[in-house]
Amino acid sequence: MDSNAQPILPTAPVTLLDIYTQQIRIDGKLDLIQKDLEKIPDHEARIRVLEAARGKLIGAAITVSAAVSAFGYWIGYALTRH
Repeated sequence: MDSNAQPILPTAPVTLLDIYTQQIRIDGKLDLIQKDLEKIPDHEARIRVLEAARGKLIGAAITVSAAVSAFGYWIGYALTRH
């Protein structure tokens, strides 16, 4: 906030009814904001899904690597056996 900004003073005295009315308006706006926030997907859930997929991908890479290594060993054994 600008340190040189002057506060806006009401032209008429502020009553408790004015404050209460404004509070009700703010509460209604907060309810709308809360409903909008509930529509936004949980980013933590998306991160958990991505981490689970990464774990499966790492597992698949290890499995393929072991299979290729075993196949390479078998080819090497078959070629040098004669």
